[in-house]
Amino acid sequence: MNRSHNNGFGKMRGGFNRLSFYAGIFSFSFMIFFINCKGEENLSPEQKLSAKGKGIYIANCTACHNQNPKLDGAVGPSVANSTFELLKVRIRDGEYPPGYKPKRESKLMTKFPFSDEEISALEAYLKQ
Repeated sequence: MNRSHNNGFGKMRGGFNRLSFYAGIFSFSFMIFFINCKGEENLSPEQKLSAKGKGIYIANCTACHNQNPKLDGAVGPSVANSTFELLKVRIRDGEYPPGYKPKRESKLMTKFPFSDEEISALEAYLKQ
């Protein structure tokens, strides 16, 4: 039984060709990339905005708020259905809009320098 092994692009154990192996890996990676790009094309502008908001929420808010915005977090309350006005004042200034009754009184909220566009995206995600 002669099993050949070559360090180049020749045969590996069992007669498997390295070039075929790398071509398969490349093809699979390209297919995954193509599927992901194609999925994004089919999203409506509202869905794209919400997806951006989800990324902002996961990256910045889930340390205190629950990953599911409809549930209370360890530190922060549920934030589902928050309005743009509430998000803007609370996120940028660490305050509440006049007349707003908070679910929890807290001064722990971290301020973020989010743009109006980022806050709109966050609002779109929280209103799903």
